[in-house]
Amino acid sequence: MLIAHFTGDHSGEGWQSRAGAWATKLGQKGPYSHVTHTAAIHEQHSDGSVTIASASLRDGGVRSKRVTLNPAHWIITDVKQWDIGQSVLLLERTRGWPYDLRGALATVLPGRPSDSAYFCNRWVSQPYLQASGSFGPHHLAAICLSIGQDVTQDFFNARKPL
Repeated sequence: MLIAHFTGDHSGEGWQSRAGAWATKLGQKGPYSHVTHTAAIHEQHSDGSVTIASASLRDGGVRSKRVTLNPAHWIITDVKQWDIGQSVLLLERTRGWPYDLRGALATVLPGRPSDSAYFCNRWVSQPYLQASGSFGPHHLAAICLSIGQDVTQDFFNARKPL
């Protein structure tokens, strides 16, 4: 399964998204501390766009949407042992659930995730990892790169116009 890890700066977004990204980066350590969002890639389209699924603070919770990813802002990993079908089923069950800001903060501060809301990396990894609410986006990037592989260059090269 392809996982997209956002590394951009959120500069074109509202103050809440920028503040959330800043707080996320502040609490993270290691080589992937710049990863602030993760999404499962559910579908690839002939125009180069993809349908991603995740929980998003900006979009208010669990959703899928069609987007064109900027190669300067994303790391793409392929975790072959993760079945996309489980992610699709999770989306069917949880679409519209609210964003769990408290749970996202609990990856670096005391607290615990909600039972009725999601944050991005918890949503993406829940079907595959135990204690998925314990991981920040930087942890999930490191896990995906450890058990899967970085396919960023191949992914974006396949989307370049001929």
